[in-house]
Amino acid sequence: MTWGGLKGSISVALALSVPENEYKPLILTVTYIVVLFSIIVQGLTIAPSAKKLDREQEFL
Repeated sequence: MTWGGLKGSISVALALSVPENEYKPLILTVTYIVVLFSIIVQGLTIAPSAKKLDREQEFL
């Protein structure tokens, strides 16, 4: 779950809890971009990583 970026909801919740100021929209935008990036990139690497780990277990 950690590698797949499923902890992004914590980051979004923290960004939403920032008090209203001039930087809040920027913080929210950057947070959403980072979470989306981690979900897409890390999510796409779960299957190849699992296959590689499975192959390594065969040799043990």
